[in-house]
Amino acid sequence: MNISKWFFANWYDVLNSIVEPLVIPYRKQTTSKCEGEVVEIGGGTGANLLFFDHAKKITILEPDKYMRKILEQRIHNIKIPVKIIPTIGEDIPVSSNSVDSVLCTLVLCMVDDVEKVINEAHRILKPGGKFYFYEHIKANSKSGTIFQFILDPFWKFATTGCHLRRNTLEHIQNSNFTDIQYDYFNLNVGIPFTIPNIVGEATKKQE
Repeated sequence: MNISKWFFANWYDVLNSIVEPLVIPYRKQTTSKCEGEVVEIGGGTGANLLFFDHAKKITILEPDKYMRKILEQRIHNIKIPVKIIPTIGEDIPVSSNSVDSVLCTLVLCMVDDVEKVINEAHRILKPGGKFYFYEHIKANSKSGTIFQFILDPFWKFATTGCHLRRNTLEHIQNSNFTDIQYDYFNLNVGIPFTIPNIVGEATKKQE
């Protein structure tokens, strides 16, 4: 047993409850827009499940077996068909040009190769399909940069891999997606420094 991953998965909802009231509006802003056949990359314990208002079928990728165990219990309360695949976002076992929406929520900070995950999201989307994202990102301010630099090693250990200093927005902007729309904002979670976030969507170009 991987004690750190087991602990993080089993206490994730408790720890997340501190900031979840602040995060829910952004879950709704992305998840509720997902239409048709949806792939969620990194479903965690299922925090987005209640907000899939327009999805017809959901495939959730979750490689962490401890997270997946909790997720498997929660999908039974969802009326939409849900399939869980124990795999990573860098290698999605879904056909190219086959899904309507792809969703990432606080996941691209955790993956090993963020560029490859974004490319996979683009590959599996139908032309005109949407990639919805909500992520925390690298700080722009000097004080924020210093804070992230100091905290990052501990944060990665405590969260089993979350990178505070990852420039996710730059990766999305440099991808093959077009019509990238996003809001940038600072989230205050009760600590001396705010956390920079982005929430938005990107479109796969029509052929």
